[in-house]
Amino acid sequence: MHAVLMAVCAFVSAGFRPRTPLARGIVATLCVKVCVVVAMRLFLFGGDDRVAVNPSVMDGRLTAVAAREGDN
Repeated sequence: MHAVLMAVCAFVSAGFRPRTPLARGIVATLCVKVCVVVAMRLFLFGGDDRVAVNPSVMDGRLTAVAAREGDN
């Protein structure tokens, strides 16, 4: 367990204080990617667009799919 903890600590410290230009570029790229993913989540999938999932909604969706497939 001690070796795993040391490896995780080394990984985190390398992320906070990159020593080489390549490591700095990788950290910057990962930070930009995280910002883009969070922005996509906020702007594309707002709270108003989400449908509440409950048994009646799921039954309606599954029954509708089964009815459409039966028509073919």
